[in-house]
Amino acid sequence: MPSTRTLFWTPTAQDIDDAPDTKFRLWVNQRHNLKLRNYDELHAWSITALDAFWTAVYDYCGVIGERTDPNTFFDASKPMETINRQLIRANMNYAENMLLSHANARSNKRAVLAFVEPKSMSSNDLDDCLMRSLTFEELYQQVRFVAHTLRTKFDIKPGDRVATFSPSNAEAVVLCLATLAVGGVWSSCPSEFGVTAVLERLEQIEPKVLLTADYYKYNGKNFPVYTKLEEILAKLPSVKNVIVVGQLSHDREPQVEYPADKQGKTWMSWNEMVRLGKDAPAEIQFERVSAMDPVWILYSSGTTGKPKAIVHSVGGMILGQKMVQNLHNATTSEDTQLTFTTLGWMMWNHMLSVLGCGACMAAFDGSPFSPSASTIWALAEKHKITILGLSPRYLQTLETNGYIPNKEFDLRHVKQVQTAGSVLKPELYDWMRLNIHKDVWVNNGTGGTDICSLFIGAVRSKPIYHGELTCMALGMDLQAWDEDGNPVIDGQGDMVITKPFPNMPIGFWGPGGEKRYHAAYFEAYPQKQPAVWTHGDWIEIHSLTKGVLVLGRSDGVLNPAGVRFGSAEIYNVVEEIEEVEDCLAIGQKLLDGDERFILFVKPKQTPLGQSVTDKIKLAIRTSLSPRHVPAKIIELVKIPYTTNGKRLEVTAKKLVNGHDYAKLNLSSAEDPECLKVFVDHPELRLVDVPEKSKL
Repeated sequence: MPSTRTLFWTPTAQDIDDAPDTKFRLWVNQRHNLKLRNYDELHAWSITALDAFWTAVYDYCGVIGERTDPNTFFDASKPMETINRQLIRANMNYAENMLLSHANARSNKRAVLAFVEPKSMSSNDLDDCLMRSLTFEELYQQVRFVAHTLRTKFDIKPGDRVATFSPSNAEAVVLCLATLAVGGVWSSCPSEFGVTAVLERLEQIEPKVLLTADYYKYNGKNFPVYTKLEEILAKLPSVKNVIVVGQLSHDREPQVEYPADKQGKTWMSWNEMVRLGKDAPAEIQFERVSAMDPVWILYSSGTTGKPKAIVHSVGGMILGQKMVQNLHNATTSEDTQLTFTTLGWMMWNHMLSVLGCGACMAAFDGSPFSPSASTIWALAEKHKITILGLSPRYLQTLETNGYIPNKEFDLRHVKQVQTAGSVLKPELYDWMRLNIHKDVWVNNGTGGTDICSLFIGAVRSKPIYHGELTCMALGMDLQAWDEDGNPVIDGQGDMVITKPFPNMPIGFWGPGGEKRYHAAYFEAYPQKQPAVWTHGDWIEIHSLTKGVLVLGRSDGVLNPAGVRFGSAEIYNVVEEIEEVEDCLAIGQKLLDGDERFILFVKPKQTPLGQSVTDKIKLAIRTSLSPRHVPAKIIELVKIPYTTNGKRLEVTAKKLVNGHDYAKLNLSSAEDPECLKVFVDHPELRLVDVPEKSKL
């Protein structure tokens, strides 16, 4: 039997007629002489006629490029586990599509807003926290200058890497687009990351250019960057040019001098870099590369080793993001989107794609709760933000503390709230309707760093049910499978994708990258051929609504408050602490649907003292970030392992989250008895969780 769904919103007949997916469906019907009657039939067609569907997206969404095969555009003939270098048969440039493939190209319509956390909620300070504003013409000119500097002064060629250790700002947007304009490869780390976290990522890809800042701001404090930066650069000999932005300066000039020892690298301000490109040709010379060439590298952590350096393709990002923004998110050239994200999350890269619709991207550096809970909402009113990207955890904190945004601000222009990162509990749907306005569209979706796009989301033509993601994304043959690889409807299963899609990665960076990529996604069901993509989410597909409940992670990746990271990052830090013999990192699901990070520690000397616990927290905070610090550190007598030496993270996680010990397959466990400690552990009972958050 299908589990119960309660209706939250129903589109009117006019809503359905006006929906972008409806208009696309009618266009497809006319082009292919079809009679698709609704979104579900459109989705069914999109996963059976893959080449026709993605060709339609290419044409309908106005993608700029050159097809290289007149007969086939999207080649789905090879198994999806094979990295198909001819999957998308075209030459394209991502930056060209963001800057020129829409009605606002080179216009005086605003393209980028960049904010820092305001000092206070006064009108003057709210004005002052807007550090930069660029129109589409100004953005084009900035990219023109910087691309010329990269190409002619820094010798950046197609395939070369350009990276950041930076807060989110307008300069990161410009440098990203400039890098991609010349065929380079982009990658980013936020300035809040510790030295270890940055090096584990950037050492793998060896960037030539690094964008940084003098400060970043969070929760009312200004944090200097240079101390960490010097340590990072000492171990990144590949970096030849360091670009510094004055993050808290309206003129973008750094407020502090560069370090005396520049380690043989060329340091310059952002303004100097722009000036170096002033002799650029009048038009940007976009480097159209193969659609299957790299566009950027994102990082997703598994349970062993360093963070995985996931390589995304130019064509995959253009097609996937164009489709999602136009057909699912209903983004238009009149929109402005502010998503609270840093350069360490794929949502920054995804928000960048609103530019390809002619919409404005708003970057924000700081805490959304500083100087008060009103910060995001004040900016939304002042700058007429139409789309807000907010995490369920942020909304939960507002709800728990009784904060009511529309009591202070007129938010009728906010058309939709996009949520991602963790489970959105049903009560928060009603909270948004009551406390933003009654017609706000709740666009709840899930994707991931792995695809930098959407697996499951929403469309304007379908009703919304509390807690349920409205529909599978177009082109995604998504199913729930049981342990034997059988599809499950109206029951829980592992989320799999069974057919190729354009925004699959083209491997992991570095030696053995293709092999590691295959192991990460295509080996969960060895009995099924051809192999399928297994994402690690636990889901339930409803037989009547066709919507999907996402129930959490089915693997060992940690995802507290929507901040996803791997246990390996934790182990790399904690195992260096002299007093620690071993440890185990898992996530525990909370009563509100979120997750908290629990670290089990086996100390060299028992009991585990408070001084050691404090030392562990400080090491994690310093080396990684405050978001990586565990909610609880619990002493353990023995860490569970498999017979071949792997920590039993997933098994322990299942037990902590209420799985029946007797129903687990423990044949691979070195000592099954030691796992019983995780069953109803007294320190993990959720009677008093969650605690009331403080704003």
